[in-house]
Amino acid sequence: MRRITVTQVSKTFVLHNQGGTQLPVLNQMSFHVDAGECVVLYGQSGCGKSTLLKMLFGNYLADSGSIEIHTDQEVVDLVQAHPHDVLTLRRQTLSFVSQFLRVIPRVSTWDLVSDPLKRNGVDPSEIEDRVTQILHRLNLPESLWQLAPATFSGGEQQRVNIARSLILDSPIILLDEPTASLDANNREVVAELISEARARGAALVGIFHDDHLRAQIASRLIHLEALT
Repeated sequence: MRRITVTQVSKTFVLHNQGGTQLPVLNQMSFHVDAGECVVLYGQSGCGKSTLLKMLFGNYLADSGSIEIHTDQEVVDLVQAHPHDVLTLRRQTLSFVSQFLRVIPRVSTWDLVSDPLKRNGVDPSEIEDRVTQILHRLNLPESLWQLAPATFSGGEQQRVNIARSLILDSPIILLDEPTASLDANNREVVAELISEARARGAALVGIFHDDHLRAQIASRLIHLEALT
């Protein structure tokens, strides 16, 4: 089943505080992602990999072209979609694993990770089981579960970030260098979680600078070239 269809997408940033300087990032890019695939974006720094992921999540708007997200009920073009529809997609269809956790003061690790399940109406007993399982798998000690992650190490914060983003069985998962701050053992755990997501039919698009991990998880590579 098709999950993402990108057609002739272009994006240029305009630096209004620098005399209107234009920075072209993507030019008429097209590709698709099917259920069960893990498509990895690669290319030199500045070629638009992270920009493209943010466009797939609806954070950046394309200048032209279409980005179609195929849900089980409909096809939504992010370029034309109403903000309310984008928010619905994020709650029900899209998960995004960024490089950094947006720390919320005084909100515990447990509450951060369980929140997506609560917002989707998952039964409380199932929430407890799923949160416990993923925190254990990502090697986060139980002593940290009721603490806010503001003072955690970078690797611990990133594992909380991954747990929060992967706790739902989202049909589409976007990953922006999720393992950059992780040790080898925890990178393997993330690779396992990605493989399991593919096995259940999720479509994944990611950026991974670790060559070993990229070779381990990618079903297909897409090369981006810098335009400037």
